Amino acid sequence: MADHLSEPTPPNWADSFLKWTCPSEQHEEIIGDLHEQYTIDASEFGNAVARRRYLIQVLKFSRPYFLKRKINALSETATYPAPFFVNPNMIKNYFKIAFRSFGKNKAYTLINVLGLSLGLTITMLISLWVWDEWMYNKAGRNHQYVGRVISHAAQNGIIVSSPNMPFPLAAELRENFPTDFQNVAISWDTQDYSLLSGENKFRKKGRFMEPDGAKILPLEMIEGSKAALTNPSHLLLSESAALSIFGTSQPIGQILKIDNELEGMVAGIYKDFPQNSDYYDLSFIAPWKLFASGKRMQWVNDLKDNWNVNTFEILVQTQQNSSIKRASEKIRHVLRRHIKESKHTGSIPTLSLHPMDKWHLYSTWENGQNTEGQIYYVKLFASIAIFILLLACINFINLSTARSGQRVREVGVRKAIGSKRGQLIVQFIAESFILVAFSMLVALLLVQLTLPQFNAIADKKIGSLLINGAAFNIHLLFISAAFCILVSLVAGGYPALYLSSFKPVNILKSGSASTARVSSLPRKILVVLQFTISISLIIGTVGVFRQIQFGQNRATGYDRNGLMYVKIPPATKSLEALKNDLLQSGMIASVAQSSGPVTDILSNSRGFSWQGKSAGDRDDFAVIAASHRYGETVGWRILQGRDFSTDFVSDSSAIIINQSAVKYMGLDNPVGKTIRWKDGTFNDSEYHIVGVVQDMIMKSPYEPVKQAIYFMAYAPNYLYIKLGPGVSITNAFAKIRPLFDQHIPGTLLDFQLADQQYDTKFKVENRVAKLSFLFAVVAICISCLGIFGLAAFTAEQRRSEIGIRKVLGASIASVWKLISKDFVYLTLIAIAIATPVSYYFLAQLLAKYHYHSTIPWWIFGGSGLAALTLTIFTVSYQAIKAALTDPVKALRSE
Repeated sequence: MADHLSEPTPPNWADSFLKWTCPSEQHEEIIGDLHEQYTIDASEFGNAVARRRYLIQVLKFSRPYFLKRKINALSETATYPAPFFVNPNMIKNYFKIAFRSFGKNKAYTLINVLGLSLGLTITMLISLWVWDEWMYNKAGRNHQYVGRVISHAAQNGIIVSSPNMPFPLAAELRENFPTDFQNVAISWDTQDYSLLSGENKFRKKGRFMEPDGAKILPLEMIEGSKAALTNPSHLLLSESAALSIFGTSQPIGQILKIDNELEGMVAGIYKDFPQNSDYYDLSFIAPWKLFASGKRMQWVNDLKDNWNVNTFEILVQTQQNSSIKRASEKIRHVLRRHIKESKHTGSIPTLSLHPMDKWHLYSTWENGQNTEGQIYYVKLFASIAIFILLLACINFINLSTARSGQRVREVGVRKAIGSKRGQLIVQFIAESFILVAFSMLVALLLVQLTLPQFNAIADKKIGSLLINGAAFNIHLLFISAAFCILVSLVAGGYPALYLSSFKPVNILKSGSASTARVSSLPRKILVVLQFTISISLIIGTVGVFRQIQFGQNRATGYDRNGLMYVKIPPATKSLEALKNDLLQSGMIASVAQSSGPVTDILSNSRGFSWQGKSAGDRDDFAVIAASHRYGETVGWRILQGRDFSTDFVSDSSAIIINQSAVKYMGLDNPVGKTIRWKDGTFNDSEYHIVGVVQDMIMKSPYEPVKQAIYFMAYAPNYLYIKLGPGVSITNAFAKIRPLFDQHIPGTLLDFQLADQQYDTKFKVENRVAKLSFLFAVVAICISCLGIFGLAAFTAEQRRSEIGIRKVLGASIASVWKLISKDFVYLTLIAIAIATPVSYYFLAQLLAKYHYHSTIPWWIFGGSGLAALTLTIFTVSYQAIKAALTDPVKALRSE
């Protein structure tokens, strides 16, 4: 054993060299002879001589041209079979096979293209909408540092959140938290104002704010500087407002008159905010000092040191080294010492910061917690987009696997001549990619054509895909490519695995793949899934429409018919003369004044006390100043007591409360009871209740009506006009408009119809309903396309059977039943599954509303019947067509 281990051997590198340079068929014989001779030479002459002689023999037997041949062979072996999916010849071959298959099956190809195009179109539109919503209020680079101050106060066992703040809080944050806040600004809500430029009058939305407000908002200045607001007589205009007011003239230095009272000089032009911004309609920004100098706003100056009146919005921008969350924690208990100094009763509000990028998506507050807002619909529509795309993919999968029998011979022959399963999978996925890519091009064209209509339904201004900026186009290009790859893998993956799994021996023996019943089971499951999704969308759409109808049918508490109101400027001196002229015009039945619109609450107050009020309760009421004949004009309904009347001098201290206020205060017989109102600024008086009115819906019709107090005062803010019986709005407006121009010159007034303003409260729900209806229709169309294709395949597959049955006397009805029954059964199963699923999600949606409709059984029965009817009609065409086919043609080749 030891002798064998010590036996001399030639160098390994010489053996390797000989292997590469020697013909492979002679290598084994030559290497054996050389090793034997090496052993003899080593024993006779030693290892050194043996090695030298061995190397000489290796060189003699080597042939260099064999080395080149082997390198070429290795190169061909490495580049041809392995990366076949990148080989140009194979790609060309894939295209040829794919287009031949498409051309041979034109009907199925058309169905697939239509289904995928519809699915991709809706998915792309929803994706654009979701992206637009997701980017809401995120236009500026510093949006993550901008927020709004929110207060949270306990009222009757729940925490109520509000953006209304006391005036001195802004100075407190600015002075005592300089390391956390870079800018702090008080702001007034965006409202409509009349702008006067020379003799031209315009109606624009504007906002008054402190100078730091221009630094907080993401303004892109075109001309001038943000610092212009430091001058109380300067203002900033949006680009579109400057164009509409001044045209091509230079706007800088021009004077504008706001509400025929406040004058400001244009000192800067900023680029319009994007449509997905809370400030998208902001036409001008004016200084806070200009706002406070108005005759109607003298009360603002009286609130500079008052911590009890919450009226103002406070915007903040944190320092770069801080954050909204960190600053929010620091200011949480800022109000504690100030409210104690005012001897405030009840719980002390806490503060937090609401980030700017959550104002829209997370706008709802429930019991002090920031919950879902518009983000709910973003998630909902994103889910619908996924489901609709899934429906289109299911169509492709079903039709591809159903037609597998037509390609089994191809698969068998390819496998028999050496094709690997991986090659077949890549080929079938490549065919899917070609079809999906073509469908994507069709979808992009459809998106381009339907985008204006989609914008109108969704209330968006999403730009044209072909003329948008390069960044957006690149973004869309990546999304389209991602969808192509994703859909190709999802829709083409299963058919590719299914087709490539056939055994060549079984195929070439029988000429077909297995026809076992289990092979159609996945298709049946996918059909059930398709119709489950479609029926659920139908049920959801009907539920949303019912909820809108429920809100519209809810009693509003006042008469909207023929009621209009207009905001009038504070400097109106001849208001009484205007009212008299209106009543004498013959068009008007009643005129009154109020401090706010009947469709909204502009003022809230607290500091009320009454007999039976708990010592720790923190009250909160909507307060509305109303003149005589206000109730007659708006048509409210007196439930107890009486209306304000000129017959009672004591009505100057009278109030009328609504039903919610009676319940809130716990009063059994409210009329005649005394309430004290002490808000720490304007009021410290006692009032007596003279009447109770039915709740008037001034906010959302789906939420409880807030407790409200109406007190007698001739507020100059809003003028209400009730048209006479039978008077049309057009005729009335033509008659009364000159009267307003006569008594209030220089102001462009904005007349509002109460019924139209009330309808805007259903804006979100109407939008959701329209989009849901659109998506449900598309889902049903895609599902019916799939059923149509499968019915055609079934009729073709059973062609011979149908022919034999007809020869034996089968009727058209029996043939129709033969083809239709399976699809009817699948639809019934889908209805059974969709009913509880859709009930659960519809109940979740309706639970978001305090007042909501019921979910009657007929929604499910009607939606299921509609789906079943569509299925029968879709299948019947192919079934009757097969039943009418001449059996001789079907059996001729048998």
